[in-house]
Amino acid sequence: MPRRPDPESTPTGVWALTCSTADLGAIFDMTARRVLQLEAEGVLRRNDHNQWPVARNFQAFLAHRLRQEADDQADSEEGRRLRNLKADEISLRVEERSRALVAEARAEALAIVDEVAGQLQPDLMAIPARVTTDLALRRRIEDEISIAFGAMSKRLASQAAGAPAGGADAPKPNRQQRRASRRGAR
Repeated sequence: MPRRPDPESTPTGVWALTCSTADLGAIFDMTARRVLQLEAEGVLRRNDHNQWPVARNFQAFLAHRLRQEADDQADSEEGRRLRNLKADEISLRVEERSRALVAEARAEALAIVDEVAGQLQPDLMAIPARVTTDLALRRRIEDEISIAFGAMSKRLASQAAGAPAGGADAPKPNRQQRRASRRGAR
């Protein structure tokens, strides 16, 4: 493989080619003003007044653009990571709000059930006296009604104590599944 000559030594061949500011701008598809800006940034260098070594500046400009592309890609990856974090945060907020709404709805529903059940018990306890005059049968019916209300009372108490909505087998939020679906949407 032939060695590339040192661009700082006396240039020969393609390394000796120079051009004007306007020509270098045309080669790089930019204005002469942008060529001068890149010189001020230290990307491009000229030999003399309005004499730009083409090969050396081509390499320098190519290296500059590759660095820019790498920086842009790193910025876009960082932006994507930040967007994912923000989406996770929003999802968590929504879950928290929905849990609060569910808890509020549960409390309201329990209050309604408590009110209805509280009015229902005296009504049901009056039925045995209206149906039969047999005291033993009436007492058995009243005992069964009391047992049913006792069981209902225990179930309501466990729900009011904070048992999960939907029972113990209610689905839990699946954050990994949510993240995977968001990655697949890209």
